[in-house]
Amino acid sequence: MARSERRSGGASTALLLALAASSAAGCGGAGPAGPRAALDRAPKLERRPLTVVPGVHMLGGLSPSAAYAVETSAGLLLFDSGLDADAKALKEQMAGLGLHWRKVVAIFLTHAHGDHAGGADALRAATGAKVYAGEGDAAVLRAGRPREAFFSTFHMPDREPHPTTVDVPLKGGERLDFGEAAVRAVAAPGHTPGSTCYLVERGGLRMLFAGDVILMLRGDETPRSELGKPLGTYSAYLAPRYRGDAKTYLASLRVLRSMPVPDLVFPGHPRADNPPQSPRLSQARWAAMLDGGIRDMETLLARYEADGADFLDGTPKVLLPDFFYLGDFRGSALYGFVAGPKLYVVDAPGGPGLADALDRGMEAVGLRPRPPAAVLLTSCDDRATAGLGELIGRHKVQVVAAAGGIPSLRESCPAGTDFIPAEELPARGWFPVEAFALEGRGAAPAAYLLTTSGKRVLCSGMIPVRMSQAVGERLIADLTRPPGSPRGYAASLARLALASPNLWLPAVPTDDQNANVYDQEWQWAMMDNFGVVQFLESRANRR
Repeated sequence: MARSERRSGGASTALLLALAASSAAGCGGAGPAGPRAALDRAPKLERRPLTVVPGVHMLGGLSPSAAYAVETSAGLLLFDSGLDADAKALKEQMAGLGLHWRKVVAIFLTHAHGDHAGGADALRAATGAKVYAGEGDAAVLRAGRPREAFFSTFHMPDREPHPTTVDVPLKGGERLDFGEAAVRAVAAPGHTPGSTCYLVERGGLRMLFAGDVILMLRGDETPRSELGKPLGTYSAYLAPRYRGDAKTYLASLRVLRSMPVPDLVFPGHPRADNPPQSPRLSQARWAAMLDGGIRDMETLLARYEADGADFLDGTPKVLLPDFFYLGDFRGSALYGFVAGPKLYVVDAPGGPGLADALDRGMEAVGLRPRPPAAVLLTSCDDRATAGLGELIGRHKVQVVAAAGGIPSLRESCPAGTDFIPAEELPARGWFPVEAFALEGRGAAPAAYLLTTSGKRVLCSGMIPVRMSQAVGERLIADLTRPPGSPRGYAASLARLALASPNLWLPAVPTDDQNANVYDQEWQWAMMDNFGVVQFLESRANRR
């Protein structure tokens, strides 16, 4: 990867010098009057197919991303290809603008995500057009897998990735001529390894087709998450399997920041801007947009350096000197911590084999395997207790659980098992902890807020959750069938609202979430969970 980054950086530097020269030649009104006048009439990027300047078109009715078409004497150039594998909607929108899709001679993919690359292979097969894509994305495009390389964390159960032939992988720095138009590839990894922007010089204008390196041009007034910001930096906050990278994104933004602002800037998701934005940016606005992303990536890298990139992604890791993520076992996360000479674990999921899985996790983080002294249960249902009998039988562990769940546990556990009500745990003095008896989801749920190494660590089971569409659907299902209770779930959220943990360790992490919690993340997570309760209450009131 380091060698690849150096090649990309060198190509980008050479390109930068060429761009600066071309910009200097075009500044001060030296270009043709026609193109400059057309710029003044360029429309805002609305959610419909439109002509931005003569010969340059946005297929803005596509969703969730846009594609763009540029006319040349050599044929049509297409930048991205929409989500649909048959490219039907893209063809219809081209026809509505008087463009014939069979005249496409080149398809430039900004990155591998399915909403940008979905129609490329069908168009290539039908037209003979060549497909161009960044070298770092070429392999996954050709393979058509893994799924997360195409859909990231987005819930698209009705879509399947498919292989796409890449005729020309691009390293960055290449110039490709099509009649009167010159296309320069700008390597811009970070959103994905092969993210590529295309700077097109045509008719005296410089146009940047940015893909999701620049997601939109304005963003939300007060972003609740990275998805509300104009740049596509959200992927750099995700676990490695989603292929974003903060270090390379930072380098890419610095390259773009050094460029003079293009005459037209075309983002990957213009429909996300409300209200629609003009593709004409001032130099000051261009700089401010990129500077914001640069600051964000610098902050993220500093946090990774200080706290670790602690993704709960199945790979065991040391979260704090005495607190460990021991990997996953049959769909649930395993956590352990050391207090004094003793090891404690959180939950007993997965059934037979749990004890060996815990030993493997301890070895992976450099901890000598040892028997746990106690298990802290975040629920008394099968998800959290399927392996409890094995741990009791092998290690005679003590069991900490919410008082309301202990009677049922006594019936299923070996006689003589030592049960401790979670509510009494702080008084035991084993370690600094605050215990919460919860309700609303699962059987006798509980949460534990521990203080260790100067950090507040919350082991919360299934209350609350980090929201995604799939997670939200499962939560709604659980709350609307016994023993679920929206009102009880809301009461649990209220008890945890002020926990404000530094590390949040759920029983089932969402999309390999980072254990570390920063800024307003906890408050936003709580609001998302309260939002589900409000939705259910509103639905009940309408019946």
